[in-house]
Amino acid sequence: MTKATISAKGQISIPKTIRERLNLKPGTQVAFDVQGEQVVMKRLVSGFPDWRSMRGMFRGVASLHDDLAKERAVELARDDARLKSF
Repeated sequence: MTKATISAKGQISIPKTIRERLNLKPGTQVAFDVQGEQVVMKRLVSGFPDWRSMRGMFRGVASLHDDLAKERAVELARDDARLKSF
């Protein structure tokens, strides 16, 4: 476990080993999440939105399950027709 000390201004330096491991460079954005008595810091990666922001994104669009079931039915019918021709 790597330790750090909070300054009088409430600031903390991220240890070099952690900065290198997570590729944290000046200007990198991070997010903090409080989980009980723990603070979890995550590096924010542009281009990968938070999955919670995607809720409802596909409302009104056909279900993937339904599309796959239809495709499978077509494949089975084609296979049955091919077997009957033997």
